[in-house]
Amino acid sequence: MNKEEIIAVQNVKFRYSNDGDWALNEVSFPVYKGEWLAIVGHNGSGKSTLAKILNGLLMHESGSVIVEGIELNNDTIWDIRKRVGMVFQNPDNQFVGTTVKDDVAFGLENNGIPREDMIGRIEDSIERVRMTDFLNHEPHRLSGGQKQRVAIAGVLALQPAVMILDEATSMLDPLGRKEVIETVRNLQQQLGQMSVISITHDLEEVTQADRVIVMNRGQKYAEGTPEEIFELGDELVSLGLDLPFTVKLSQLLKEKGVKLSKSHLKQRDLVNELWTLYSKM
Repeated sequence: MNKEEIIAVQNVKFRYSNDGDWALNEVSFPVYKGEWLAIVGHNGSGKSTLAKILNGLLMHESGSVIVEGIELNNDTIWDIRKRVGMVFQNPDNQFVGTTVKDDVAFGLENNGIPREDMIGRIEDSIERVRMTDFLNHEPHRLSGGQKQRVAIAGVLALQPAVMILDEATSMLDPLGRKEVIETVRNLQQQLGQMSVISITHDLEEVTQADRVIVMNRGQKYAEGTPEEIFELGDELVSLGLDLPFTVKLSQLLKEKGVKLSKSHLKQRDLVNELWTLYSKM
């Protein structure tokens, strides 16, 4: 069955000054409905610039970005933003309401959503991110993970076709990162058709993706499943990226003579294979 393309990025070029280097240089890729796409790269690779272009916060110099059949330009930018929501690195920069409920309502008011619809959307989105008990709390007094869940609720209430996480977990501790990623993954399973684009340098986060794009110096360096990307091994390290702990542990075990079938991305898969191997001894 053919995958349904929701975003088409074709030959996109962008630079921050007319005589500067290309921050993005002839970048092309699709985004499919319902998938989790991770875009990774070192600082300066172009991944965050790409996120801002997909949401219309920056306008590309050449090439095209088409979202649900609408080409991104100055005339369609607000139509695009209704379809592509973004959760930023620092949730404090997104908060405008004095309470969680007010903050989620803000985007809906800006988009002219009728009050009857707003009430239902606010309650639904906050419930989906498990923050119902904090409806009347001040967002700035929440934990890091809770703040990001509120930011996600604010985007979710707008019912976008695509949610972009722009380094949305980079300021969180490991528990907060896990909390946010699990929240978005659960939302995706509940909603079915929402696409997620995760802009990140955290390769542990990448293991959750369906597909991965590696950026390097403004260009697409590699594309594939997480398994295919992590097979690049030392190539990723040479690009300034690290490998997930379970991949590095798998490689070390194989170097020590443990006959693993592959380098595992997930801890439970590695544990299960080790259990299978040694339970037979």
